[in-house]
Amino acid sequence: MFCRFYIVFLFCFAIEGYSKEIPEELLEDIYTQAAENSEAESVDLTQVYEDLQFYAQNPINLNQTSKEELERLHFLSAAQIENLLYYIYMHFPLENSYELQLVPGFYKQDIRNLLPFIKVEKVEKHPPKLSLKKIGTYGKHQLISRTDAVLEKKKGYASATENNYLGSPLYASLKYRFSYSKRLLAGFTAEKDAGEPFDWKYNKGFDFYGAYLQLNDIKKLKTVVIGDYVAAYGQGLVVGSGYGFGKSGMVLQVESQKAGLRKYSSTNEYAFFRGIGTSWKFGKLDCSAFYSFRTIDGDTVNGAFASIKKDGLHRTSTDFTKKHSVNQQLLGAHIGLSYTYARFGFTLSHVQLDKPLLLKPYPYNSLYFRGKEQTAAGVHYAFRWQQLRFFGETAMANNNGFATLSGLSFSPVSSVGIVCLHRYYSTSYDVLFSQSFSENSKANNEEGFYLGVEVHPFQYWKFSAYADAFRFPWLKYGVDKPSAGYDLFFQANYNPVDALSMYFRFRTKQKEKNSPLDNPTTHFQQTQRSSFRYVLQYALDDNINLQNTIESSYYTESATPSSWGWVLGQDLNYFMLKPALSFDLRYEIFDAQNYANRIYFYEKDVLYAFSIPALYGKGSRAYLLVKYALSAKVSVQFKLAQTVYAEQKSIGTGREEIEGNTKTDVKLLLRWKL
Repeated sequence: MFCRFYIVFLFCFAIEGYSKEIPEELLEDIYTQAAENSEAESVDLTQVYEDLQFYAQNPINLNQTSKEELERLHFLSAAQIENLLYYIYMHFPLENSYELQLVPGFYKQDIRNLLPFIKVEKVEKHPPKLSLKKIGTYGKHQLISRTDAVLEKKKGYASATENNYLGSPLYASLKYRFSYSKRLLAGFTAEKDAGEPFDWKYNKGFDFYGAYLQLNDIKKLKTVVIGDYVAAYGQGLVVGSGYGFGKSGMVLQVESQKAGLRKYSSTNEYAFFRGIGTSWKFGKLDCSAFYSFRTIDGDTVNGAFASIKKDGLHRTSTDFTKKHSVNQQLLGAHIGLSYTYARFGFTLSHVQLDKPLLLKPYPYNSLYFRGKEQTAAGVHYAFRWQQLRFFGETAMANNNGFATLSGLSFSPVSSVGIVCLHRYYSTSYDVLFSQSFSENSKANNEEGFYLGVEVHPFQYWKFSAYADAFRFPWLKYGVDKPSAGYDLFFQANYNPVDALSMYFRFRTKQKEKNSPLDNPTTHFQQTQRSSFRYVLQYALDDNINLQNTIESSYYTESATPSSWGWVLGQDLNYFMLKPALSFDLRYEIFDAQNYANRIYFYEKDVLYAFSIPALYGKGSRAYLLVKYALSAKVSVQFKLAQTVYAEQKSIGTGREEIEGNTKTDVKLLLRWKL
């Protein structure tokens, strides 16, 4: 006992005074890696961000938490969660947050990431009752209104010609959130994207509406969610809605952190269910059942559709012919058993469409799902033996498609963590709501082996690395033969004091693709994309923080010349407590020869929004973000960003084209809390 509190005392000054704000370095790592892995700028991380915001405002009491609740933080690995829960069990109750220094697998940066979302208080013997009087008295309300605009005129708004944008260039959203303790959550969302009409001819005001009601911990009833929700179990091979991290700078976090049923509050118009879901807990047994009925967008012709439209954009008359044209029903169930050192579960899902999905026939998609019905089932497990942790899931679909994922993580000494993961997804396994660790955008046509290592060899230093080798047994889009590749990553972090930190990151990935048609020597070519980044963060005083960033990318194809790209960025952050005001300013210059050299550069943004622009071409970008609390209840946030291209006469293509070399973005957010 004396040793426990002596070590706590030694470290208490290292985390004293840490503010309850979401760490920007955590968001940057999550967002940047997500954009790079998805190879798309449109990756949606709103649900992740809203979960983090919720727990920043409603911290988790470590003396009264659960595995499911800790999983909703997204950035903790399964081993860290188990170690933390075991430590709490052995030393209950915790005295303060400084004891996190004693938990195996938690280092200084891990604790800094965790502190904004936790507290250490006495256990509530009786949870607050759901009486109308208490809900009305102690419930928390929040209303958020946001408007975005691009100041330059895009081609799609130039005139009222056929199939141009039907609405204004303004983006608008309205969100209402209510919470009483963590037992009752309710919310409403309305949104229109830029170009979508705000009227009663095409829409009923906004283009998208969503709502949810979630109740937790009502005797044996663990969760009830009505309205919009997400469901995720095991490793996500059967049902994995929401966001999964996959490969990132958090190299040990490859085991899917699925958290059962929970409300959905994002503005993404595809990746959610709409209906009702319930879960019960009977001792070590968990049971869940969920049902969803909603309409989705599809290019319906002659009673069938060839593809699902997932972007949620309804800006042209053609978009509206696809809107809500397909009825989709989902019926699912999950049974799980939890023991001290082991968990097992079974998941079943059945999807019914009112029209058959008939993909356009191409060789690469010849084994993809087609038809009106799909059933999938899987068994998942996780158990621990001493320092070894085993986890995995095996699933099958009704077309005999097969998928399996298995992993092992262990820590031979306290300063070393290792994780190995093998996955095999057959070419015919194409489950609609599957979302698991993969190089592809879905768990299909892939076999791979991943090895991740994290080492803390010296004080203040952390080294992270992974190697992922993968192959695709069948054809892929843009690759007309079975192919293979690898992905290598290394990062070194140095953090001697709170006022100074830096890291160096290197990543290289090699894959195969078809050669250009004008290349007569070969039909296929190797592609390799490498990048390195150096970031230095330091504080001049209690109010001013600076960050310097250097990043470079290199891209080569066997059939074309190699190309380079680079970005130099300077950040300045100034904040004060009275008045509650902060400024974030960045200026960056970039020179990336083509789109293949694009560099994803994370930016701070207004609340419940995120920015990861892909920089390519030659030019500069700057932004100013201002946050000001008018009072304890009302705050305003404003962002102005501008990109100037040195050698372009226009920006974008098609309806998104802007004449000239400048693009200016404006965002305004108002928040009212009660």
